Amino acid sequence: MVDGSLSIHASRKEKTDSGESTISYSRLVSIPEEVQADKVAASYENGVLTVTLPRPEAAKPRKINVSVN
Repeated sequence: MVDGSLSIHASRKEKTDSGESTISYSRLVSIPEEVQADKVAASYENGVLTVTLPRPEAAKPRKINVSVN
């Protein structure tokens, strides 16, 4: 993450009849300022990339119980 943007780069090698080629992917995603950049985490499992962008406690919604008389 740099300046409110998340940059994702990936590449893989693929075998072809004429040899081997490399395929590259790149994405740039704008991220809101309320994300804790130092706690961003990513995992890759079974072909799925999961990126976790935690929000600070103050930015999380709260549940408020409403009593009816």
